Amino acid sequence: MPVNMSTAVEFKGISKYFGAVRANSDISFAIPSGSIHAIVGENGAGKSTAMKILFGMYQPDGGEILIHGNPVTFETPIDAMAAGIGMVHQHFMLAEPFTALDNILLQQKGSAFSLLPRTEQRQRLNDIASRYGFHVDLDAKVEDLSVGEQQRIEILKILSQDSKILILDEPTAVLTPQEVQELFANLRKLKAEGKTILIITHKLKEVMALSDAVTIFRAGRMVAHKATRETSVEELAELMVGRCLQNPKERTSSVDPNHVLLNFENLSAAMGNHRIENISLKVHAREVVGVAGVEGNGQDILIRALLDQKSLNKHSLEGQVLCEGKLQAFPEDRLRFGVLPSRPVYENFLLGQQRSGLFNSGLLLKTRALIERTREIMKEYDVRPHDEHLPFEKLSGGNQQKLVVARALTQKPDVIIAAQPTRGVDIGAIEFIHNELRRCRDEGAGVLLISSELDELMALSDRIVVLYKGHLVAEFTRSAFNEISLGKAMGGGH
Repeated sequence: MPVNMSTAVEFKGISKYFGAVRANSDISFAIPSGSIHAIVGENGAGKSTAMKILFGMYQPDGGEILIHGNPVTFETPIDAMAAGIGMVHQHFMLAEPFTALDNILLQQKGSAFSLLPRTEQRQRLNDIASRYGFHVDLDAKVEDLSVGEQQRIEILKILSQDSKILILDEPTAVLTPQEVQELFANLRKLKAEGKTILIITHKLKEVMALSDAVTIFRAGRMVAHKATRETSVEELAELMVGRCLQNPKERTSSVDPNHVLLNFENLSAAMGNHRIENISLKVHAREVVGVAGVEGNGQDILIRALLDQKSLNKHSLEGQVLCEGKLQAFPEDRLRFGVLPSRPVYENFLLGQQRSGLFNSGLLLKTRALIERTREIMKEYDVRPHDEHLPFEKLSGGNQQKLVVARALTQKPDVIIAAQPTRGVDIGAIEFIHNELRRCRDEGAGVLLISSELDELMALSDRIVVLYKGHLVAEFTRSAFNEISLGKAMGGGH
């Protein structure tokens, strides 16, 4: 069936300001119906703001949006959904105490779907999940599900409401290479059915593999709009950051095999339906050990066994964790486990350091010293905008992550638990965070890197172990790193 290539979405001179901060300035581009369109740019470049305007979460201060050639005004996301637009956000919009099914039905309230008997609703959702490969336990509470399973719920939401225009923010962040290929095949199927797909992503290889065209944002402006076949990863990277990216420096340190900093011995733990069993692993000084695995295979339990044992059933926690020196961590999900979103940036920088003599006089908080130190760190780590009083939730995802990384690494830890350190982060920030982890490693730290990004694991790790259904099933030395073999082990193959 031929695809209708009329214009699905058009931005005409869209501008948006938050106080003195220019989020979008005179954004203009068009997206044909039945196409896959990539939106790329550094964190804080304005791409998410533009998509939130399209989805009715923000209203523009200037310009207009046309849907299928008609000017529209969306006061709320409900208006956008009524116009056939669905969005999966980088930070999920889920009610954690409720089941997956209830979360999907909450978004369908008032629709024809919501009027169906619950058994028919469940069957239809299972049919959609099977058709597009987004299987999830509909009866499980969201708070008991992994980040990957939560993402599937969000995608099921928009597929079940039969959206014609789909906005996906970092849709492959929690998938194996094989699952990414399956997702791409399904997105191409949706495209062939006439749906228009907008993908916000930092993975330029995926932009080249999937999209028909790409729009590049930088500093709130659109700097380029290109047919994908007419550009390259290198050109896109340079357009995004405004400079050529540097290759990492040659490593000058080596692993110290005689100095164990972190040692798991027969570690087992469980929470809900998730568990790890008999994990034994050592991390040495000047070593990065990567943990690969699809979300939901025990990474969250491993992290909690190390950092948050109170959340686990005491009777389910067995084995030993031996740690030498100061330990710091980047949480897997910064908004759930690492920050106070509504509080100022400087208060979030304080977390974990509130008893430090730098900021605590014994009776009173040294607020001036804290604010000055936060200001210094925001400049050093290029956390934008440079406003330590801004509520943390007002920072873009990448700038939030840079602050979380800065808070941990500026305390000079001996052991670093880096859980998904660059999820949702742009290539410039990825380069910076990777270099900081390499610096800490070269200075003697041991790093446990838990990531679903194989490129990241292979770039940083000295060894990679694979976690599958709560067990360590494979180990690869650096000379044996191979994306196909790693991906197969992540999927339970041998």
